[in-house]
Amino acid sequence: MIARLKLRALLAAALLLLEFSGAARGVCHEHLFVIARSKNANVVVYDAKVEPSGRLAEQPVSAYWLLDGDPARKEELTSIEFNRAYGFTLGKGAEPDTYMLTFKASRGRHATLRMQDGCPRVIVKINGHPAILKRIYVKSKEGGLMPKVESIELFGEDASTGKPLHEKVAA
Repeated sequence: MIARLKLRALLAAALLLLEFSGAARGVCHEHLFVIARSKNANVVVYDAKVEPSGRLAEQPVSAYWLLDGDPARKEELTSIEFNRAYGFTLGKGAEPDTYMLTFKASRGRHATLRMQDGCPRVIVKINGHPAILKRIYVKSKEGGLMPKVESIELFGEDASTGKPLHEKVAA
């Protein structure tokens, strides 16, 4: 049973990575980035809302679950999930037409939402380099009231070169 869940999680992550594989080359994708977890194959998806004019909408980001990574099984985040773990705040960015995105679970790490090459992108520092965020992987240990986060991994592409970037942060 556990092996099957891990296999599903790996397959879901692989499918999402394939979906994002062309993003740095100006190909727009449906999702800004995703959060995958060691717990199961469910992923949190972050999407951009873009106006017909090509500008970011007034409320430009939405977040929701894809159960087992299946696009047909979409579910909204609960208020506790949004306010404690997977939510974010948005403020005006330092440059015109940008937003500052702050994750509720990690208030010390900020990201910038902007249009780049005609596509919405979340730019965050990965190993000190400005990068287009693709995926976050959270490894946790179950037990007690709340799972204990052991590590967080950030995956993205260098915002200038498109080179893959990765950073693992111990919790």
